[in-house]
This record gives sequence, C-alpha cells and structure tokens, in this order.
Amino acid sequence: MGSGGIGGDTMDPKEQLSEVTDLLTALVDGTDAGQLDDDTPCSEFRVRDLIGHFTLGRFLFAAGLNGDKSRGDELLAGMPEQFGDVLGDDHRATYQDASVELEAAVNGVGDLDEVISLIFGDMPAGVAMQLISADNFIHCWDLARSTGQDFDPPVELVDVTATFLSGFITDERRAGGGFGSEVEVPDDASALDRLLGFCGRTP
Repeated sequence: MGSGGIGGDTMDPKEQLSEVTDLLTALVDGTDAGQLDDDTPCSEFRVRDLIGHFTLGRFLFAAGLNGDKSRGDELLAGMPEQFGDVLGDDHRATYQDASVELEAAVNGVGDLDEVISLIFGDMPAGVAMQLISADNFIHCWDLARSTGQDFDPPVELVDVTATFLSGFITDERRAGGGFGSEVEVPDDASALDRLLGFCGRTP
C-alpha cells in the first residue's frame, strides 16, 4: 500500500484504530432508534444498514486478526441480505459487542507484520488495522451526516487516513463499487473535505 500523495503522516495502527473507534462509538451512541430508517450518503444504505455494515466488518476483522477462520466462515454464512439485520433489536449493543471483539483481537496481535487472512485477501495485521480504521473513519462522516451529529476529527487522524487511502483506492477498486468516483472540491477545501471528495463523497 503506497503512501500516495494526500499527506505524509504516520501513526501506530493500533492507536489509529483506537481513536477512530472512539469517534465512531460516540456517533453510534448518539444515533436514536427512530433514525435507523433515515437515508444516508451511501445510496443503498439506510442508517440501520450503515451501522450494520461496519458492525459486521468489525466482527470479520476481529476473526481475521484472531486467525479464527471458523468464526469468519460463520459470519459470512450468516450474512443477511440487508446489513441492518445484523443489528437485531439493539444497534448500540450489537455494535459494542463487535467493538469489544475487535479490541481484544487487536490487543492480541504482537507482530504488526504478521500476515492475516481476510475475505478480500491476505495482508499484514498492521495494514488490516489501517484499512478498517480508514473505512470506519469515512463511515463516521456518513453516520454524522445522516443523523445530524457533529464530526470534527483531529487533523492528524484526517491526514493518516488520507495517506493510507491515497495508496489503497485504485481505479480498479472504484470500478468494483468499493468507492465512488472522485468528487471535485474547491481549492480551499479543508483536509477532511478533500479526503471525502477523494473517497467519492460530496462534502
């Protein structure tokens, strides 16, 4: 994963994920059950589906970091047609369960260079942490925008996310539907808005 050209900062992958989790958890906690059917910037997702999507992702990354293939297979076999169905009756509790599993898995990693297996390929554990951090960071903005909450992340976290994604998001990944086409933003746009535009969001 090249560092690309949107910044040059680095951060310990465990610390990065911890900081993103803090931001995301506050936003999930601030989402009322009555908002779960509201629209999101992700056209195919309601708020319930958005939270279900990154909650399932946290369960899957935890299984990968733990080297627990049977758990990963179980999660994939039970993947519902609608991501929102992952959450059951309590979106906060299910998300928290996933986050507890992920934190334990991250804490169990002694070597960030150890290669782990995820559903979309093998990669070093540290890169996997950067990937879910970056993905969840963008979804922080999606959730904040969808639910009328504030999202004002630290500049350093914006920079390390931009650095990672500038090397990760390729034309091939955009074509595969993982990311939308880049959205142009004004020359004087903030670092966060530039990152969002790069990821296909309209700030």
